[in-house]
Amino acid sequence: MLFKNPIILYGLFFLIVPIIVHLFQLRKFNKVSFTNVAFLQPLITTTRKSRLLKKWLILLARCAAVTCMVLAFAQPVVPESHATTQEKQTAIYLDNSYSMELKGKNGALYKNAATQLLEKLPADKVFTLFTNDNVFTNTNKQKITNELLSNNYSTQVLSFDQVQLKAASLLQNKNAAKEIILISDFQKNPGKPFPEPLQNVTRELVKVAPQEINNISIDTVFIMSQSGKNIKIQVELSANYKVGQPVTLSFENNTILIAKTSVLLENQSGTAHFEMEIDEPIDGKIFIDDNGISMDNELFISTPNKQKINVLSINGSDSNFLDRLYTGDEFEYISVAERDINYNLIKNQNIVILNELTDIPISLSNELNKLTASGGYLVVIPAQNSSGYQHIGLGGLEYNGFSKKVTEINFNHPLFKGVFNKQVSNFQYPNVTSVLKTTNAMDPILKYDDGSSFLYKDNTTYFFTTSLNLENSNFQNSPLIVPVFYNMAVHALPISQLYYELDERNNIAVNTNQNGILSLANDSFEVIPRQQAFDSYVLIATGDELFKPGTYMVKIKEQKISKLSFNNKRQENKLVYYSTADLGKDLSESIDELLYKLTKEENVLSLWRYFVMGALFFLICELLILKFVK
Repeated sequence: MLFKNPIILYGLFFLIVPIIVHLFQLRKFNKVSFTNVAFLQPLITTTRKSRLLKKWLILLARCAAVTCMVLAFAQPVVPESHATTQEKQTAIYLDNSYSMELKGKNGALYKNAATQLLEKLPADKVFTLFTNDNVFTNTNKQKITNELLSNNYSTQVLSFDQVQLKAASLLQNKNAAKEIILISDFQKNPGKPFPEPLQNVTRELVKVAPQEINNISIDTVFIMSQSGKNIKIQVELSANYKVGQPVTLSFENNTILIAKTSVLLENQSGTAHFEMEIDEPIDGKIFIDDNGISMDNELFISTPNKQKINVLSINGSDSNFLDRLYTGDEFEYISVAERDINYNLIKNQNIVILNELTDIPISLSNELNKLTASGGYLVVIPAQNSSGYQHIGLGGLEYNGFSKKVTEINFNHPLFKGVFNKQVSNFQYPNVTSVLKTTNAMDPILKYDDGSSFLYKDNTTYFFTTSLNLENSNFQNSPLIVPVFYNMAVHALPISQLYYELDERNNIAVNTNQNGILSLANDSFEVIPRQQAFDSYVLIATGDELFKPGTYMVKIKEQKISKLSFNNKRQENKLVYYSTADLGKDLSESIDELLYKLTKEENVLSLWRYFVMGALFFLICELLILKFVK
């Protein structure tokens, strides 16, 4: 026989109390009998013996009652196998992903599961419980009640392989039997079967199922087109059921509702558009009303503060065509002759154009290589009689003296994104009279009629394979020159996305020339992300330090630099689950069913009830002795 609370056995020392009381009542007195009552002596002797017997019976009854009460509180059990006597470690995984927000029979799946655990687990059971974003080691239900009930849904999602490995890492006692309990709705990981149990670890599954899985989601938002202040935003929506009525979307900018639109989801998907005129950077939110999962009902978006693009052209030839291209307010344009170049200008540029330099000295090539290494862009237009280009990646500057025609455009290249409504076959293509003999065409943008490259890109450097002066080429008069050079400059400025996903490794370029540590802050939270400073921008890396969706202010001390938006990943709204057959035999439909199963498997005979009844029996015996025994 074993005891769950053996320390209570010290209560057996209280047996000394009735014994002491009994001894005080058994004190002997010397009595002297008068002669006239001597004939009563035999009767007195008989009565004294019966009283002595009564006192011993009362003492035994009281001692037995106290012993039974102490043993009952010590909770004696009789194990029926060796496994029940072995020490056991239990790790419980409670899924708090956003899919557990759906309603079951008794409310939200997560809240109901947490409540049942706190109600049904034994008060003295020590266990380790973890969610997707929290861990409570070697605890009991009294210690974690407040934390568990107040725990919010998490954007972090652990695969079930990760859940098992994390549970095993939390169970450190090598001599104890290991048991893990997984409580989840068990969303399916596409293409992956449910993992097998770990070796030497007992696994129990509790599947909680929602009553309804209807859900509408805002999937993606992006800028479809932008011209000056006019902007067109496209929103992609989806549903996992047939939606009969149009879905209404609202667009707030700077907390002001500025637009609404409706879209009918055909084949469970649809596209909506917002067209508006925006004077300031966007700090907005697009949202819908839906009773399904809440995390995909809204999406935060933002655009950075406008910043001019720094363009420097170093000219060994006529630069009039470049001077005309970069006259807009969006450019900070500088044009210098090659003999007048100030090397200190280069590090502050987003893009540098080498316009037919006759010689590139080592000092200049070093500065240019530093620029490209730090993320800046370079455009190389070679001169026919030149030297030093091998130091910036263009060798073999020997020209063939015959003409070629540019006949092929890589329409999929980012330089031509949004330029053409369709692929053009009868375009007015330019021609050249001489080209370089050898070219490297890893990323061709424009090609000659023989398939060789007229313009190609290598990392952040654009190379032309011929000079663009009017004597050698008519490219300056071609319609292609505007989108090519304009988009080269536009793409040289690191562009922030409308939003980023939480729990992803995001590398974000923030345009600033100021010195200082960048921080991200919203109304109640501020964090300093990992960052690397370059000459014209700072590259920040975000990960799991951000956990709340919303728009964050990028600051240097108290000065506001820009805004970045972060949203929950949409993987939790698929609502496709593993079947009972996928999960296997160790599956329970409720926490009640699991705890009953575990208690039954322990095969322990609990004796405390019998000792309580024994205590009551001996107390009744004491009353009967006092009443009927003379």
